Amino acid sequence: MSANKIFLRYYPPGLALNYRSADGSERLRHFDLLDLNAKSNVEALADSILLQELQAAESEHNPGDASDDKSTPCLPSNFIASSSQNTFSALKQAINKLQSKLREPVKKKFYLHKCYNSHILPLTNVCFDRSGEHCLTGSYDRTCHVINTSDAEVQHILTGHDNVVFSVAYNTPRCDKIVTGSFDGTAKIWSASSGQCLSTMYGHAAEVVAAEFHPLHDQTVATASIDGKARIFDAETAQELQLLAHHGAEVIVARYSRDGQLVLTGSFDHSAGIWDVRTKSCCHQLRGHSAELSNCVWSFGGSLIATGSLDRTARIWDMRRLDQELHLVSNHSDEVLDVSFDAAGKLLGTCSSDCTARVWSLEPFEMLSLMAGHSDEVNKVCFSPSGCMLLTASADNTARLWLTETGQCSQVLSGHESEVFSCAYSYAGDAILTASKDNTCRVWR
Repeated sequence: MSANKIFLRYYPPGLALNYRSADGSERLRHFDLLDLNAKSNVEALADSILLQELQAAESEHNPGDASDDKSTPCLPSNFIASSSQNTFSALKQAINKLQSKLREPVKKKFYLHKCYNSHILPLTNVCFDRSGEHCLTGSYDRTCHVINTSDAEVQHILTGHDNVVFSVAYNTPRCDKIVTGSFDGTAKIWSASSGQCLSTMYGHAAEVVAAEFHPLHDQTVATASIDGKARIFDAETAQELQLLAHHGAEVIVARYSRDGQLVLTGSFDHSAGIWDVRTKSCCHQLRGHSAELSNCVWSFGGSLIATGSLDRTARIWDMRRLDQELHLVSNHSDEVLDVSFDAAGKLLGTCSSDCTARVWSLEPFEMLSLMAGHSDEVNKVCFSPSGCMLLTASADNTARLWLTETGQCSQVLSGHESEVFSCAYSYAGDAILTASKDNTCRVWR
């Protein structure tokens, strides 16, 4: 067996093997290397991946060969390596590349690259594309701007919504399409290259506050609305495929799981819902909060969910046991406004109206660090791709960078003249976006 190509994913570490079967079809197998570090044994890891591939290939060639022995075969390393030396060598090179990326110094200081003041009203949300060469901005002025972060030019102004553009997102990783959600009750799909509107999705009876593409393809879009419902649309035809109507109040979040088979919704009815896209049903509701949810997110692997609430707590839920939270975060003295996992799903960040942010280690569960220094509420928190830094946005007109392990403030990103309420890291971690009610967006490099 020999792989045709090996695709790398730096954050979190992982790779995919692509090779052609005897019938000419191609197969892609993903391997998450979430525990990879600078000291990991590369040969042993390559052996393990190759062994899994050999077992998969053998089971495909002998589909009817049933065995009562369910133990994992233990083959010597030299046998595994000799069975496919080319693949083994390529795997070692790929893992070495991932390991080298982990050894690179983490960027801890950023400088203002450009301040964009093309909007005439406050911004709502921002995001980068995969390359970091473009970003999206939504605004109360009813437009979304596509900005080239390299030459500091506004590439497209997406006009067509009749009210605030609140949600903006790319179809990662291709990033050739854009979805926007608006207070006019619609979501729209746009061409990222031309700025042309490709389709408009109708059906919601109130503001659309969240919209995102299916993570494995861009054929469907999930939306959340103040009308108390979430919906799934066909992105090309704009036809409604599924109505997620179980919550008793506003739905503020609709997020696909990594494989796209589940959708997580968060609501002001104090609960989060987990929906099975295949059976078109709500398979579980996460209850325990005593006030409105502020956010809910999947961990990268999809085994954990974090919910933040105005009841001053955050909760971590294990998909294997959803009747009660796995961990309770009750250290904040005011409303929890945002929650975020790091890329590998080993850390959780929380921020609050109590002017602080905190980082929690999940194994074992304990508070790793406290970020204190903002003089007003902290409304957004996100990790750098490596997880070594935490970025916070605050109503004190600043964003700040913190060292994850110690909670020490590394840098204050100042210059905005009003509340900073949205921020984002680029995929490579070499650029930062901050958006403010002062009508501007700033790119830091």
